[in-house]
Amino acid sequence: MPTYRAYLIDGDNRVASSKPIDAETDAEALKAARQFVDGCDVEVWYLDRKIGRLEGQKN
Repeated sequence: MPTYRAYLIDGDNRVASSKPIDAETDAEALKAARQFVDGCDVEVWYLDRKIGRLEGQKN
């Protein structure tokens, strides 16, 4: 099973931290990454390929 990375993006548009995501497909990885969207954006990557960016709620 491929391991994707979810990068949590801070208010300065920089990576604050990352989390591994095991998923079979890009769509599954994006769905799993939604759990990390909590006031910050999350970018999902597989190796050097950006899968997508989930936007968090801005205050």
